[in-house]
Amino acid sequence: MAKLTEEMKQMLSEQLPFLATADENGMPKVGPKGSLHVLDDSHLAYFEHTFRHAFHNLTVNGRAAVAVADRPAQKGFRFEGQVHIHQDDDLAKKNIPASLYERFPRAAYVIIDIESIFKLDNTLEAGTQIS
Repeated sequence: MAKLTEEMKQMLSEQLPFLATADENGMPKVGPKGSLHVLDDSHLAYFEHTFRHAFHNLTVNGRAAVAVADRPAQKGFRFEGQVHIHQDDDLAKKNIPASLYERFPRAAYVIIDIESIFKLDNTLEAGTQIS
């Protein structure tokens, strides 16, 4: 499993990350994930509450990519890996804030195993796999 650096963790906490998925026909979808956060050195997580495209795609494909970039610095990263969806289990109940249920009738806790990390810098190293 790939490991996050402090620079990556900081960028994920300060910038808006985007989640990319693909459906059963290979059609890509991408959207912002404001709740996405670092779970630990090898995992990202977010709160799924719309249960639309991303959720559907994750249930049929099980893989995701997360891109985050600092536009002024022209630096960024892409994290790719397998997902694990937790809904109505102990892990979900422990990690999903009660305030989320005040706005949405249901929620899931999605964990992404970070298997690969790529540079998204505006240099000739763009697309280079870091780990």
